[in-house]
Amino acid sequence: MKKILRFLDHRFEEIIGVVLLSVVIILIFIGVVLRLLFNSGMPVQEELSRILYVIMVFLGASYGLSKNDHIRVTFLYNYLNDKGKKIMRVITDAIWIFFHLYMIYFSIVVYQLMRVKPGYSSALHIGLHTIFATVPLAFTLMTFRIVQILVRDWKADDLYIKTS
Repeated sequence: MKKILRFLDHRFEEIIGVVLLSVVIILIFIGVVLRLLFNSGMPVQEELSRILYVIMVFLGASYGLSKNDHIRVTFLYNYLNDKGKKIMRVITDAIWIFFHLYMIYFSIVVYQLMRVKPGYSSALHIGLHTIFATVPLAFTLMTFRIVQILVRDWKADDLYIKTS
């Protein structure tokens, strides 16, 4: 069980992202072939590829957080001493966490409003609230990753931002 959890921790977003990207590429390829050879499209293919692409973008953001690869503005950070750098890291990560919590809260509010008056996607006839549920889930996953990295770096006393 511990091995499975470790695998999911290290590869969850990566594996799902690769699978989704592959499906999106195949769907777009099918759409191009249908347009070029048969002069027609398939609305289901277009809608599904858009939905999967949005999910893939959110997973990519979480993946970037898990690998600590997001872009950071380090102009002020580079002029601080070691203690100041650690404080700045904690403050900026706390701001990021609060922003994500804000996004989670309001996306849940919007999700609940969408459930009251449901709309449906035009081709797949999926409830838009179902598709929109990916937003609070994605921000929850990203928040988890920020906290996870911050705690890991805190324990290792490695709160320095890697600059190249």
